Amino acid sequence: MKKVALKTYGKILTLFFSLVGMITGCDWFEPSYEYGCPSADYIIKGKVTDKQSKKPIKNIAVIRKAYSSPYGNDTVRTDFRGDYELKYRHFGGEDLIVVEDLDKERNGGWYAPDSIKVDWKQMQKIKKGDGRWYDGVFLRADTNFELEHQTIALYGVMSAEYKEMKEEE
Repeated sequence: MKKVALKTYGKILTLFFSLVGMITGCDWFEPSYEYGCPSADYIIKGKVTDKQSKKPIKNIAVIRKAYSSPYGNDTVRTDFRGDYELKYRHFGGEDLIVVEDLDKERNGGWYAPDSIKVDWKQMQKIKKGDGRWYDGVFLRADTNFELEHQTIALYGVMSAEYKEMKEEE
């Protein structure tokens, strides 16, 4: 009698845990994902201007430096109005957006670099995702930079201004 009861309880527990496993493992209540990684498309727009004159600066490099991978880095250049648009796919978290003047002579001098951290939580969602892995499109349109015009120091030597000396008579 004891063996029959243990076998019956064993079968009932096996059936119970099998049903619990099926119910919680299937997409009946909430979709569960086994493979992959959530992602979204990000658009960062802005303008790069001279801090003193407020004029746009063309051909400035706007670089996305990903914290997660060095292979996620991307670069765009500003147009003649100083505007840029950086589009990329990302898997969440923060990115560092750096602006650098890589061709110093073409802009009439050298501009000091600047940077800003961008987090997806700071961005506006402009398009919904598919409800699974793709979260949609996020936009941040106010990422503007004002760069300071600098004098270039050659070979590690500080730049200097020289005044004309007058000859004594």
